[in-house]
Amino acid sequence: MKLHTTSLGRRVAPLLLIALALAAPAAGQAVKAAKPTKALPATTTEVKAPPQAAQDSMMAAMMKLAAPGPQHAALQAMEGRWKAVVKSYNAPGEPAISEGLSENRMILGGRYLEQRFQSTMMDQPFEGYGLTGYDNTARRFTYLWVDNMSTSMMTGGGTMDETGKLLTTTATMPGPDGKPADVKMVTKIVDASTHVFSMYGLMGGNEQLMMEITYTRK
Repeated sequence: MKLHTTSLGRRVAPLLLIALALAAPAAGQAVKAAKPTKALPATTTEVKAPPQAAQDSMMAAMMKLAAPGPQHAALQAMEGRWKAVVKSYNAPGEPAISEGLSENRMILGGRYLEQRFQSTMMDQPFEGYGLTGYDNTARRFTYLWVDNMSTSMMTGGGTMDETGKLLTTTATMPGPDGKPADVKMVTKIVDASTHVFSMYGLMGGNEQLMMEITYTRK
């Protein structure tokens, strides 16, 4: 029996070693997988607000740019209710003359001059809406116009002379052929009761008078 047991042990021992060898990597992996992992530290970026003094300085600069100035005050000369006599130079010879009414008022705290205009054009009712302002940031006067005979907005800008009585702007509008056409507009404040608006077409470096409107206070 002793010899039999020894013989059996010699046969079984190699099999046990092989089994242990095969099981060892799996056991190691199981242990490794079961090992808890450490959480990575959270990374945060702290956004610091500007110092209070810097915030106050920025706010003061913004308020200054938003405040109406002397250029806006110059536009107030055109506030009121005005009779308009329109001369249209659409063809050689004498201009076509029509009459209209314009109601102007300063809006948004005196920042823009709003114009609501009514007349007839080509025997049809004509209605237009305009805004004129001064951009403190761009340091230029700005202009917008829309009416019931177009679906295009005309926008432009320009300058006023040192007297505060001559405003000159340029803009782009659809031409007769549908292509963009450049125009020049001059508003002359004659006195407290009169100002004159003139529009010129700019073609080939030449100016051609297209329209002249004389406004008389009602």
